[in-house]
Amino acid sequence: MLKLLKGFSSKIETEENLIILPKEEKAEFGTFLCSSTIIMGKHMRGTYHEGLVFSTSRRFEKEGKITVKELLLEPKECRVEVDVSGVGALKLPGFRLENGILILYILPKYIFEFSHENLTLATQEDYAQITFFPLEYGFGGEVSLSLNKAKEVRVLLRGNKAEEFLFWDHEDGSFAYNFIDESLVIISHEKFITPKEFARSLGRVSIISGHGEFEIVGEMVLSLKKEVRESIKLAVTF
Repeated sequence: MLKLLKGFSSKIETEENLIILPKEEKAEFGTFLCSSTIIMGKHMRGTYHEGLVFSTSRRFEKEGKITVKELLLEPKECRVEVDVSGVGALKLPGFRLENGILILYILPKYIFEFSHENLTLATQEDYAQITFFPLEYGFGGEVSLSLNKAKEVRVLLRGNKAEEFLFWDHEDGSFAYNFIDESLVIISHEKFITPKEFARSLGRVSIISGHGEFEIVGEMVLSLKKEVRESIKLAVTF
């Protein structure tokens, strides 16, 4: 099947938002859903261990069926979450051919909206303010700190399956986080694709991108087991 995929990929042509197949094919169009969870092994926040065993579910939600030689790619909602452990979930628009080959895609288009423009963390002796702003393909933040007893401030982006560290320091600073910012076409097979392998194909260990609701968390670390934590919601539409 790997040889089939390689041979099939080499015969495909692309033209703007159009995929031209080597011959006319019967294809279903819809959304591919894939999710991986750990069923064996230990996993701690921010770290992972060798020898993890995953359970992966895959489902193609068919919206319709066509017989064509050219596939038109239209902007649609997507979502990608992959944690450093390999746990993750994919929601990608695309097509499934009769032989199980998937042609999935991402056309990046995002509108970022924050539930609050600022996030404040404070104690009697420590203060932190994080100000958020949208970018073309992501968002950024300015971090202002006045720390006396607190060790550091961290900012994280959290989805349902993964989290990404955006900032961690004891001094003022800034950060920027970009979602997937280039058009992608993914050719795989419904039996093979996993969130971990998808991230690897992009040269990433972990990634959060796409549409829907996310959480941005600010943490002020006071001691080994004590933190001040606040969060805002990030809504991403297209």
